[in-house]
Amino acid sequence: MNNGKQNKLVPMLKAPVTFAENVGALVCSCTELAVKYAAAFICGAGRYVKNTVAPLGSNIVHLIKTASSKASSSAAKRREDTAVKLSSFKRRTKIFGAWRAAVMQFRESRLAAKRKGGSAKAFLNIAFPAASIALLVFCVNTVMSTDYGVSVEYDGAEVGVVSGEEVLGEAQCVVADRVKYYDTDGDVYVTATLSIKPLASADTVIDQNTLAAKMEDRISMKYDEKQPEESEPETEEAIPEAIEGKVKAYAVRVDGQVIGAVEDYSSIEEALNEIKQPYDSDEYSEINFDKDIEYDLEEYVDPEELVDPEDVISTLTGNEAAPEYYEVQPGDNLWKIADAKGMTLAELSSCYATYNGQVIDDLENSILRVGTLIKIESEVPYLQVECNKEQTFRSTITHETITIEDPELPEGQTIVETEGRDGEKLSRKLVTYRDDTVIRKKTIDTIIVEQPVSEIIRIGTAKASDIPYDAPEFITASGSGEYVWPVDGGYISSHQGDGRNHKGIDIAAPYGTPIYAAASGTVTDAGTGWNGGYGNCIVIENDDGNVTVYAHQAELAAELGDYIEAGQLIGYVGSTGDSTGNHLHFEIRKDGKYLDPENFVAQ
Repeated sequence: MNNGKQNKLVPMLKAPVTFAENVGALVCSCTELAVKYAAAFICGAGRYVKNTVAPLGSNIVHLIKTASSKASSSAAKRREDTAVKLSSFKRRTKIFGAWRAAVMQFRESRLAAKRKGGSAKAFLNIAFPAASIALLVFCVNTVMSTDYGVSVEYDGAEVGVVSGEEVLGEAQCVVADRVKYYDTDGDVYVTATLSIKPLASADTVIDQNTLAAKMEDRISMKYDEKQPEESEPETEEAIPEAIEGKVKAYAVRVDGQVIGAVEDYSSIEEALNEIKQPYDSDEYSEINFDKDIEYDLEEYVDPEELVDPEDVISTLTGNEAAPEYYEVQPGDNLWKIADAKGMTLAELSSCYATYNGQVIDDLENSILRVGTLIKIESEVPYLQVECNKEQTFRSTITHETITIEDPELPEGQTIVETEGRDGEKLSRKLVTYRDDTVIRKKTIDTIIVEQPVSEIIRIGTAKASDIPYDAPEFITASGSGEYVWPVDGGYISSHQGDGRNHKGIDIAAPYGTPIYAAASGTVTDAGTGWNGGYGNCIVIENDDGNVTVYAHQAELAAELGDYIEAGQLIGYVGSTGDSTGNHLHFEIRKDGKYLDPENFVAQ
């Protein structure tokens, strides 16, 4: 029986133990030894250099003179010694045999080496400090390249290796929250001992959940081993078990909310995998639910608190209420909306509705305005499958428009200095689908395929009185006077001169009215755009030597180099360039002077 007392789990940590300190001490000792011998080596080398160089100045001349003789005598001496040793070895071989002769020869060589022991001592004085430095480098490199973990011991036994002390702290919080059902007469003290440990190939670093499970097993073992006191006889009811009448269970959480506790959640996992199965293909990189489903670590609960896994599955695979907001569109009425939503008129009329934030109390008897929001209660699956896949999208980068005031351009006139052009980019995105409907897009990276070009527009600010203007020279008569009227209908809305130095005549006509060549000739210019204010314009060098100009056209029907007969279609009336209203600006030029078109054409 549960006596109603709960334990207090009091984790106690001992200070980190010895390995790191021993490693540090070893490194310090090696460093001290290496520095000591390195210093001794440097001092000895200095003395050696000094003693060697000092007499060199006085003996340099003598050395140069005797160098060649010493070299020759030394070589002769080496040849002589070799011949003596060979002769001695042959003589001893005849007397003592080859083996004993070789032994005797080796002993003589060893005695000679002892007599020249100064070189070996010098070699050791150099080699030992160098070896000490090499040992220091090796120790430091070994320590730095070794991976370490924190070994956790509970009640004298290692329960695992973790990456740091914070993992133990998290595991202790989990255990303290879960171990509630151990009946004790006092507090429970569980001692955790930490030590730094170099990781071997067989060691595995565990997380806080695994560590918590192992810690709880140690606590359970401790209670199983604990014996009741025998000072007084106790009844069967007074002897508590480690866990009395409790069962281990898993808490099933959906978005953090517990929906039930089960002994085994494997059947729940199988049911959820079956829901995902139809979406399992190479098309999707990841398949999830719209809600997070978690299974907590084991807890001890009363059997009546357990839930049948089938009930949990029924909840997860069922439906839930979810409001849908419908916005009234042009042409909608209540009957049409109710039919589309599968509702009766009464059901739709009872729905909550607002217009511009104002609640509509009686939807059925109110005017149904476009923009009214109707809250329609509907059901959706409790869990909805969300599938992720990477996709690449091509999109436009809209160009910007820059305006510049031009004091030399007449006020109100505009010139497009640089045509704007949109750019293009490719974006790689992680797209989340729910029932073939895109619900999220997350950009992974973007590549600019083509940079946009800003449009630059010049806006005139000059007053008419501020514009210098050279009046054209007009000639009132020339040529044959037999030109074709250049427009299909129309009338002269502005004459040459016209008080504003007008260079030709304007023939007003509706937009798109055909324009014909007044005389035969060759097209020498077919300009478009602003074109100096002329807009879309055809210039024809006529056979009689005159030049005719047809400006402000909506669209050209002739091209540069074409030969045009009188009366042939060359374009359509418009209002391009520096123009107000649809009309044809018609000029006749000769030798750079402007002729009056009214002397050549008659309507």
